[in-house]
Amino acid sequence: MSFVDVGMGLELVDGTLGGILRVTTSTPDKREHVHQGRVSFAGSKEENIYSSNIQVADLNALNAVMAIIKWKKLKGFYRDLEREYHSTYTTDGNMLLNGDH
Repeated sequence: MSFVDVGMGLELVDGTLGGILRVTTSTPDKREHVHQGRVSFAGSKEENIYSSNIQVADLNALNAVMAIIKWKKLKGFYRDLEREYHSTYTTDGNMLLNGDH
């Protein structure tokens, strides 16, 4: 079974929020990257940021939309030239990177 997993690593520094959003895809043909650390199964250390900062809602929405787009690529609704299995978006640099092809 294929799946798309999302995650966020956030930090609050000098009153501003920053971090990295992650979208990781796993398919029957490509799973090893999940077991090599792309998906964290550890508990969150940033729990207070998620529960006390309203800006996290925007980042949750963006992460969810990125996951939906990836799922639709898997299902053939969108063209997928890159065929990445791992993407990250960094908030402070507005940078989207693809990996695990």
